[in-house]
Formats: sequence, structure tokens, C-alpha cells
Amino acid sequence: MSADSEMLDNEAIFRALVMESPIPIALLVGREMIITVANKPQLAVWGKGANVFGMPLAKAIPEMEGQPFLAILDEVFTTGVTFATDSTPAHMMIDGVMKTVYFDFSFKPLKNKQGAVYGIIATGVEITLQVAAHQALLLREEQLRQQSMELDRQVAERTQQLEDSIQDLKRSNQNLQQFAYIASHDLQEPLRKIQQFGDLLQNQYRTELGEGITYLERMQNAAHRMSSLIRDLLSYSRISTQRRTSQPVSLTTIVEDVVQNLELLIQETAATIQTGDLPQVAGDASQLEQLFQNLVSNALKFRRFGVAPQIQIVSSEVMASDLPVDFKPHRLANGYYRIDVVDNGIGFEEKYLDRIFMVFQRLHGRSEYAGTGIGLAICEKVVLNHGGWINAQSRPGQGATFSVYLPL
Repeated sequence: MSADSEMLDNEAIFRALVMESPIPIALLVGREMIITVANKPQLAVWGKGANVFGMPLAKAIPEMEGQPFLAILDEVFTTGVTFATDSTPAHMMIDGVMKTVYFDFSFKPLKNKQGAVYGIIATGVEITLQVAAHQALLLREEQLRQQSMELDRQVAERTQQLEDSIQDLKRSNQNLQQFAYIASHDLQEPLRKIQQFGDLLQNQYRTELGEGITYLERMQNAAHRMSSLIRDLLSYSRISTQRRTSQPVSLTTIVEDVVQNLELLIQETAATIQTGDLPQVAGDASQLEQLFQNLVSNALKFRRFGVAPQIQIVSSEVMASDLPVDFKPHRLANGYYRIDVVDNGIGFEEKYLDRIFMVFQRLHGRSEYAGTGIGLAICEKVVLNHGGWINAQSRPGQGATFSVYLPL
């Protein structure tokens, strides 16, 4: 089977995964937002049939006129910045009736090799029932405040309804994580075949390919980047689904292992790493190693040109009363270890703090610094799994400090 055939098979697998997804997904191409791919859940949300394929979104779904979505899509297409929001109402014509539905949705731009946006993947999870349940609970709460009889029974009923809603949301999250996990596994196999056949073509037909070898190398590089992205997505999915253990873990040992893993890169960059006395914490050793490996790797990657990286890893104790005002842990403890990873790299503007821990968010182009934009999202997930918090301070050209807070 030829490499082209394998690439077509890969595209078919991707399309099949989208079409089988329980989540509404659509691929919109060009500034006119031509509907190129839309699965059944998405068509059901729109209240349309397959005849919308190939049509501009504004023409296919005329009721969007006067709603903010077309303007948001145009903004995403223009800026190349992902847009996501929660509990957003939309007015849709379904079975000839205009209805208001609510969504958690995102618009993610797709870019070509030159970095230009050519389309948008729109995904959304309908939460109309959850919003209705929440609104019903609010109404019920108001009624309870106005009543004095049978009060205990009504409070118990409201609590049970709220618990049911929480369980529904947890099941939805678990389904999303399972879908990402399965998709990552299934996409790796065709990518391996693309890389294997590409290697065969390079090794056996390099002379016959002539200038075509350049395109083959680009294909191999693209396949390698996608493989790295899938591996990182799989790591993020595993951290999201694995139960956190609570074994005593020495952070000194963790950092020593990280330094050993990165020994070659440390030597190549002439980096120096200084560590203070680090504590022992309760947690998952493999996840904590991922946390500090990502932080140290970032400090090595985002170094200033011609300046050897200098990294310090130090620890201190912080009482709960002395925590930063922005501290938002999953659960409160009496005190926390604060572990700072300090570097002398290129730094960044702190106005981007809300973005750096989000999946796929990058402050620099891929041509400048390699990566998938998932590393810091993994860091945040690990810290949250351990009941802690992570934050950063930085200035352009003056390095960065990433502060990890873990319960005592």
C-alpha cells in the first residue's frame, strides 16, 4: 500500500472518529465557514439534514443571524485564537420550532503548514437539561425560603437533585476522557505506518525521488509532530482519569531522576541546576515526576540565545493564612509547601498567565520552540490532582518563576 493510501486511510479514521463521537463536532472551512464535516449529534443540534454540507454556515443555519456565533467564528478565523465558553444560550430552529438551548462549546482554528488559518473545528456539549435543572433548583430554593412547613423534606429533595446533576456532569466528563483516550490509541497506528513507509521510501528510493525527497521529509516531520501531540494528549487523558495515590514521595529523589533524564540536554545547553532542601509529600510519584520534568524542560527550552540556563529549585513552607489572594486549591489544608522553579530564560508577559496552563496554548511559534502546548496543562492537572495550585511570575527577558503549592 502506498504512502498516499496510508494518508487517506488516516484521514478516513479521523473522519470516522468524528462521525462516531457522541459530542457534536463540525469542521468549517474558509472565512465563509463552509460546512465540510458534521456528525449526527451536530446535525441534530442544528435541526438540519445532510443537505447542509458544502453550504456556508450563515446560509445553512439562517437563524444564526443576529446571534454572536458568526462574529465569534470570524474573530477566531482572523486571530487564530481558540474561543471557548460555558453555558451559552443559542436559539435554534428544530422541527420547525424556535428553541433555546445551552452549550459548553469551543471554536478551535486549524492552520496549514504556513501557519495560516484555513478552517475551524467547532465542538460543543449541550447542557440544556443541566441548566434547566439548575434554574429549577434556584426556583425551588426561593420557594423553600418562603415556606415554613415540611422544610426538611424539601431541602433533602433539592440536595438529591443537585447530587444527581453533579453525577451526570461527572459521567459526561468521564465519557469525554474515554473518547480522547481511545482516539489517541487508534490514531497512533496509522501514524506509525506513515513513518515506516516514509523511512522505506527515503532509504530505498532516495535517488529516484530527486527533489521529491523534500516533500517526503516534510511529511515525516508532520507525522512526527502529530505523534508527539497524540502522546501528550494521551498523557493528559491518563492524568485526568488515573486515581491519585497517596504514598510518601521524596521530591529530592524526583528532581534527581528528572536531572538524570535530561542529562544530555543539560550538557548540550551548559545548564546549571541548583536545588535546595526539598520536602517529602503525599502523592503519585509518576505524576510528580511528570510535573517537574515539564517545568525543568521548559526552563531549558525557553533559554536566552547565547546564555547558559541557570535553574534553581527551592522550597519553603506557607501557612494557609499567608497564601496569595488568587490561590484556588481543590481543598484547603493548614499549610503548604511552596516549590519554586526559577530560571533565567526569555520569560513572558504576565498578561498571558491565564493562557499558559490551557491545552494547546502557545506563546511562541513552533518554528521558534518545538512543543505541543500541552506540557503546562499537564503540570496544572497534576498539581490539582494533589490538592494544590500552580502559578507563575515573569517578565520578558528576565526569566520566569513557576510556584507549585502542595499540601503539608
